[in-house]
Amino acid sequence: MDRTTIIKILIVQRLRRRLKRKQRSVYIRPIFLKRDNDGEQQLVMDLRDDPYYHFRYFRMSKENFDTILDLVTPMISHPANHIRPISPLQRLAITLRYLATGNSQISLAMSFRVSPSSVCGIIRETLAAINQALKSDYLPTASTWINNENQFRTKWNFPHACGSLDGKHIRIKCPSASGSLYFNYKTYFSIVLMALSDADFKFTAVDIGSYGSESDGGILAKSHIGRKISNDTFNLPSPQPLSNLYWYYVFLGDDAFPKRHNLLKPYKGNFLQKTDRVFNYRLSRARMTVENSFGIMAARWRIFHSVIEADVDLVKQITLSAVILHNYLMNKKDFNNITPDRFEDGRVQHGNWRDTVQNDNGMIQIPRQGTNNYTQYSAQVRNHFRDYFNSEDGRLSWQDHHVDAGGK
Repeated sequence: MDRTTIIKILIVQRLRRRLKRKQRSVYIRPIFLKRDNDGEQQLVMDLRDDPYYHFRYFRMSKENFDTILDLVTPMISHPANHIRPISPLQRLAITLRYLATGNSQISLAMSFRVSPSSVCGIIRETLAAINQALKSDYLPTASTWINNENQFRTKWNFPHACGSLDGKHIRIKCPSASGSLYFNYKTYFSIVLMALSDADFKFTAVDIGSYGSESDGGILAKSHIGRKISNDTFNLPSPQPLSNLYWYYVFLGDDAFPKRHNLLKPYKGNFLQKTDRVFNYRLSRARMTVENSFGIMAARWRIFHSVIEADVDLVKQITLSAVILHNYLMNKKDFNNITPDRFEDGRVQHGNWRDTVQNDNGMIQIPRQGTNNYTQYSAQVRNHFRDYFNSEDGRLSWQDHHVDAGGK
């Protein structure tokens, strides 16, 4: 028997085995067969006729939901080769509910009548699509610094400010085989979101993913934002005159951060001179922008109110999507019942986002960064701002009364 004949016999035997092999049966659990009638998909469709509850459910208006759906549909559509395909609308609805509630993936699977494994894949794919579709338009670049300065000058009475800086720990479950890498000073596991905010409560730069265990000085120093501030590579505008002096453009920080010529922090001490306290008040007042940015985002996306049960890569993707969606919705003025802080004659009127996140916010302030050491030049920059805010050109009519009354 020659080689060719043997090969033919083997091929015939293989074909016979394949024909005899029992065809695999496709089993779908009865609960998933009821998706269209009993699943949350029907509620999603009903909510499209109720603007108030549509916002409460998705944390955005129907119009903005539909705009995002149009943008991501090409990236999350799949060939109709399944007997019960999941539409792009359902995929976006599942993902936004995940962000809006922080419910577990198994809970979403049951309510939408979709298998848990499918929910996991849907969330990852849709978040990536949101990031790709919106990132370039709703995460501004350094070219916006001049506009930022104009807004800080007009709305917050702080000239030459290009952004306010803060960082938050985001609670996560303990990553496998990570030891104490993500275990922070608050004794839970986290990654860090470092962010700059503009004068309108939108994020202009973010750095996501530093280990929660980083030392006090390490979080900012090792972040992309921190390195650009330290190396002065944010391409801020060159110094311009203000009150007969050429002044640097700066970012606004609090006492947690090290002081640099391009990063202002408050004067520290219990017995400060009034001029120093005036500066601290003006700085704190303008820095409320970044506090509001974090607060409004957490009030909208309640996934940040507790431990996020996901791997680190997915948590980073969740955080970036939340930031981008926050900017998109702030740009669209899609607030509904979420209000930021505001000022009336120097008195702060707290936004109602504080009622939502005050007791259960899973985003915790980062610890103090670095030391009190700073160059004499950095001190001069801060003193120039202090002197300006206490001069006739830079004074606010209510600031003395506010500071004398013990305000900060």
